[in-house]
Amino acid sequence: MNAIIDELRAICPISTTGVDLAEHARDWWPLAMRWALQAQVPQLPSVVATPSTTDEVRRIVLACARHDTPLTVTAGRSGVSGASVPLFGGVVLDTTHLRGVVSVDRTSGIVEVLPGTFGPDLERAVNEHGLTVGHFPQSFDISTVGGWVACHGAGQFSTRYGKIHDMVVGLEVVLADGSVIRTGGAPAAAHGPD
Repeated sequence: MNAIIDELRAICPISTTGVDLAEHARDWWPLAMRWALQAQVPQLPSVVATPSTTDEVRRIVLACARHDTPLTVTAGRSGVSGASVPLFGGVVLDTTHLRGVVSVDRTSGIVEVLPGTFGPDLERAVNEHGLTVGHFPQSFDISTVGGWVACHGAGQFSTRYGKIHDMVVGLEVVLADGSVIRTGGAPAAAHGPD
């Protein structure tokens, strides 16, 4: 594990402190919370990596593949399904440093946002342009855009604005082999983004 930790240290900020590892070993999944409260977490990650660019994410993914090391991607860790619990240890890739609103096109309603952006930060940014995200899951204050997409999020206004998959126009994604793809194109219907 030391070899991959050294490699990750050259890519982005990392942490191997006990507090950070313990914090990144749980989300709000009831079983994970029980483990945490009873100090019986089955597996801690060995390292938490906090990239701030797509290229750093790509390099982390490639390093994990080269070293045959488990990789768990997290952000707000507000989920209740255990998806961000590193059950096999390894590396936790924390996307909360990949945050911010890149652009807001008021005419089309298209917003380019990074995955580690928390709900309130995104909503404030689009409100400045007279828009709303319209996506308000119960975890809004402690969840991120990437988490919404990864978990197929829905919220209080889903009957009006749709679920998160109804709102996404395109994605930039780092695949398990380190390749970066961009999805998207024309809208799925005649109404919505121009």
